Amino acid sequence: MKSNETKINIDVNIYGTRFSVVVPFSKQDAVRATETQMKAYLKSLKETHPTRSLAECMAMMAYHYASNLFAVNARYEADRAEAEELLRDAAKICGEDTVGDTDNGSDEFSEFGEY
Repeated sequence: MKSNETKINIDVNIYGTRFSVVVPFSKQDAVRATETQMKAYLKSLKETHPTRSLAECMAMMAYHYASNLFAVNARYEADRAEAEELLRDAAKICGEDTVGDTDNGSDEFSEFGEY
C-alpha cells in the first residue's frame, strides 16, 4: 500500500497530447479530475470555434487557465497582505512588539507535479 505522500507517475492525455506528471499518491484524483475538465473544455472550444485548429484551441485554453491562475494569485497576495496587516494591528492592540512571519509561502500549486 502506498503512502499518501509517495510520489507516483501519472500519464495524462489531453486531446492526443500525452505527458507524465509526478505527484503525491494523494493527488491522483485531482490530476484525473483536471484531465477530465480540460478535455471537456477543449471539446467545448472545438465545438464553438469549428474553424480553429487544435493548436489555436489549445492556446485559447492555455490563456483561459493562465489568466484565471494569475487572477487567483493576485487575490491570494492581496488577501495575504491584508491578513499580515491585521495581524500587526492585533499585535499592537495586544501590546506585542512584533508578529513573526512563520509562513514561507504556499505549496498549494505544487500539486501540478513535475514535467
